[in-house]
Amino acid sequence: MRKPTIYFLSYFNSCRSLIAEAWAKKLFSSKWQIESAGLVTSLADPACVKAMKEVNMFIEDLDSDKINLELIKNASVVVQMYDYKQEKTPPVEEGKNVFSWNLPNLSMYSFESDEEEFAHYQELCDDIAMRVKNLNEKVEGKTSNHTSFVM
Repeated sequence: MRKPTIYFLSYFNSCRSLIAEAWAKKLFSSKWQIESAGLVTSLADPACVKAMKEVNMFIEDLDSDKINLELIKNASVVVQMYDYKQEKTPPVEEGKNVFSWNLPNLSMYSFESDEEEFAHYQELCDDIAMRVKNLNEKVEGKTSNHTSFVM
């Protein structure tokens, strides 16, 4: 029997979708298949890798894959992450099992210092972790006592 799939999509599959994939693999039960992909494949963003290592999550070995339309069609849940200010509309229309998360593509921004840039990557990692946790609660029917964030 095939596992239900959660498919995280972003433009480059080098940071946001890899963060989401890593957190989902940690938080979701083993009954789920977790995948990520992008319109373009790329190596994991070094600042993103560093920010995730701070929370003992290792994304540098995750594969960067191109979006597979068949996998989108068969996925139980699709989460597309894009920067509303910088990127084109994502490829999948939002619906019952398709969510769109407005998350900055930090590779498209300039920062005044390495410290400022890294602080933004840390915030991005935290934001995605909370969104994945909320998604987990929604699809697995779990509840918690924390304040819920909007997906």
